[in-house]
Formats: sequence, structure tokens, C-alpha cells
Amino acid sequence: MGKIILFFLFICNAGYSLVHPWVGITVGYLFNILGPQYIWWWNFQGLRPFYLIAWPTIAGFFLASLRGVINFEIIKNKQVLFAILYFLFVFLSYFWGPYVDVVNKWRFSDPYQVLIGMLKIFIFFFIGLCCISDENKVKIFTCVFLIAVIYLTYWANIQYLSGKFFLRLRGPADLSGSGLYSDENNFSMLFVVGIPFLFYLGWFFKQWYLRWCLWLAVPFAWHAVFLTASRGGLVGAAFVSVFMGFRCPKKVIGLMLISAFIFAYVWQGGALLKSRAKHIKNFEQESSSRTRLEAWDAGLHMMLAHPFTGVGVGSFGQAFPYFSDRHPRVAHNTFIQIAAESGVLACLFYVLFMCNCIWTLFKKRDKFTKGSLCYYLSDATLVALCGFLICALFLTLYGFEVQFYLAILANSLGYLATKNFLDEENR
Repeated sequence: MGKIILFFLFICNAGYSLVHPWVGITVGYLFNILGPQYIWWWNFQGLRPFYLIAWPTIAGFFLASLRGVINFEIIKNKQVLFAILYFLFVFLSYFWGPYVDVVNKWRFSDPYQVLIGMLKIFIFFFIGLCCISDENKVKIFTCVFLIAVIYLTYWANIQYLSGKFFLRLRGPADLSGSGLYSDENNFSMLFVVGIPFLFYLGWFFKQWYLRWCLWLAVPFAWHAVFLTASRGGLVGAAFVSVFMGFRCPKKVIGLMLISAFIFAYVWQGGALLKSRAKHIKNFEQESSSRTRLEAWDAGLHMMLAHPFTGVGVGSFGQAFPYFSDRHPRVAHNTFIQIAAESGVLACLFYVLFMCNCIWTLFKKRDKFTKGSLCYYLSDATLVALCGFLICALFLTLYGFEVQFYLAILANSLGYLATKNFLDEENR
């Protein structure tokens, strides 16, 4: 029965996406962020949901372009230019990287599959940039993230209450153990970037019950971070909570929010996370932290040896033994991993791309009517992006869809802010 309903939904989505490609983009990001194919995996056996969503969306985008209904004005900015240049150097590193074809036991991933994955991310991201171009689409597109964060917050806390995990909580996974958030650190990242949406969008709703439903989800999202026992997640959650407190519309509530986070950590932080958190100050002395430093050192040597090409996308593991005598591992730092695998220019354009998103949101929020959805959404996306970058200092996140979802929101909000400003000037 589940598969029949699923096929019906895919058929409906294909029909809508051929006419309105933004629908396919919205559904695609729901799958890429929530991961229903890993939560209810038994209904998806034998199916490739991304392709069932992507192909009608791509076809619909081309048809809409021919009809002249795609607003390409929205991508004429520095943010999109930096993103395209970043992806370009990542793709080129596959062909120029000297370690792409090296096969050894430290080949953690197939560079060709990484390349294909990045190409899929870019195509969907680019179409999303072009399609999410008005306020109504932004509203529906925002619901994707709210649904994902609220459901996975519920899922994480249910695992705790039912006792279905041991020591550290991972995200949903299929029978083979694979999933979007099969690593505890990556799972914690989702809640770090989701908390600002729960908090700021709560301000938007005038109905007290909707506002408090979102606000009450915040401590449960904090608890989900604690359950992962991720130090990077803890630092990220602390950062976004303090940042939200200072950018809160009412300073008293902001101070209460910061105090509530401290209280939640003391009360529900858990012995394992508190034990791991003690080593944050003495980063160099703890074994897990030392291995990260060793990986960063190897990554810096790769970057210095191959500053323009990198060692090749997806080739950090097999290149590691040539640059360090330590045990090979991934970089656990997004910026070092990008620079080591795809070169300094790729990392530079990635940083410029992300910083431009943040600067756009910071600069243009006040061009929206205070109290409007876009006003609060600008703050939510700004804080979420900053939280993501904090997590990126400790995790390898360059292939995660969340950052590109947030970038689409940043681009759309920047465009709408400029459009609103010009409309007011012409009145």
C-alpha cells in the first residue's frame, strides 16, 4: 500500500514539475534534507527517488525557459558567480587532480561518484536559484526545512524516550546503515541550522499557539544536539543560541533564551557530551582532537603541494599517505578538505560564496517590512548559515544539501529586498 501511494505521489509531482519546476525543486530538497527514503526505507526499496524527482524537474525547467517564464534576473549577482566558479574548480580537480586514479586501501570514496554527486547538487541548486523567485514560492520552500527540522527533532527525542540508541545518536538509516545523517556530527549540524528557523519564524506567527509550538520545539532541538554528543554540534548550538539572543526582537527574551540554553545543557547535556566537552579547551591533548590536527596538517601539505588543482575531488584519503605518516582519515574541516582536494581557488570561491550569502542577508533585512515573513526569514537564514560555517570548521560538509538550500533562500531574499526597494522608489 505504501509503495502504491508513493508511486501516485511521484506521478503527481512529475506532472506538476513539468509545468512548474519550482514544485520539483521544493520536493527534491524535502527528500535531500529530511531523507524520507531512510526513515521509511521499506517503501523505497528498488526506487531511486532523486531521479524520479529530478528528471521531470529538469525537463520542466527547460520547457519553462523556452516559454520565457523563468526569471534569470535573480541569478545576476556575485553570489551566484562565486558559486559557479567554486563548482567549476571542483569539477576541474577531477580531471587535473594527480591522485584521482590512485587506488589504495585509503580510497574512502570513488572520485567519479563524488563528481557525479557534486554535479547533481549543482544542477538542482542552479535550477532552484532560478525558480524560487517570488514571496509565495519562498514561503512554501521554507516549509520544507521546517517540516524536516520538526520531524527529525521529534524522531531524535523519540529514540531517547524509547531507549533505541546507545551512547551517541545517529540519524535515520536503512538496513545497510547508510543515511543522510548516519554520522552523529552531521546529524547535530541539522539541528544547529534548524534552531534559528524555529525561533525566528515563531515571531512571525501572530497566533499564540503556533508561535509557542515553534518556540517549544527549540529546547527539544537542543536536546537532539546533546544526544549526538557532538562537540562541534555543541559549539554550533551555543553559537546560534547566543547569536539569536543578541539579534532577538526583544532583548529580555534574548537573555532568557541564552539562559535557557545554559540550563538545558546543565540539566540534559548528558555525561558523555560533558566529558567530551571538557577537552574543547585542551584540544591538542585529546586523542580524537589530535587525529583532526594530523588530518589538517596533511591537508595543508596537499594544498601547498598542489595549490591550483588540489589532489583531486574525492581523493583526500588515497593522497593522505603521501603527505603524512599518520593514519589516513578525512579532514574533518570543510575548508581544508576543499582546498586540499580541489585547490586554493576552489576554497576561496567557496568562502566568498558563503560570505556573500551572509552579507546579503545582513545588509538587506531592513528593506523588508518589519514583522513580515521575509524580515524574520532573513534573520533565520543568516544565523543558520553562520551556524553551518561553525560546524564546517570541525566537519566535512561540502557535499551537504542544507548549505545550498540556505543559499537559495539567501539569494531569493536578497533579490526580493532589492525589488521591494526599487518598487518603493518608483511609487
